[in-house]
Amino acid sequence: MANLVGRCGLYCGACVIYRAYKDKGEFLRGVAKHFKCSPEKVLCEGCMALTPDSWGYNCGIVNCLKGKGLEFCYQCRDYVDRACEKYEKLAEGYLEDGEDVRKSMERIKRGEVDEWLRESAEFYRCRVCGRPLTEDRIRGKCYHCGADLSE
Repeated sequence: MANLVGRCGLYCGACVIYRAYKDKGEFLRGVAKHFKCSPEKVLCEGCMALTPDSWGYNCGIVNCLKGKGLEFCYQCRDYVDRACEKYEKLAEGYLEDGEDVRKSMERIKRGEVDEWLRESAEFYRCRVCGRPLTEDRIRGKCYHCGADLSE
């Protein structure tokens, strides 16, 4: 489960690419169609397990951290100073959807990884069928059971 700790504070277990890769079937085919690629290209085991074949291997934030010899954004001076445009744009976008990646990043920094991972896995779970969902869980329907998640 440690592979699901996003270097930027995102929970990789709710990433549409990760979920499509793990859940397979119609969801995988739909994601591949959306991104105009073959289903075989929709591949990722999480941010902490990236390989050259992984979807997120060329992530701008991951590459920035690699270039600085860092593992997580909280280790970077630009993150601390809120001077990283990439991170601030990412954080702002997710905050609009109700996810505070900066708060998650701070929990990771404090060593609360296991608790955060458990809470995130529970948060991104269908309240009807109990199966894991993507970050879009607050909109639409569960792609497993069809339950309306907008309520």
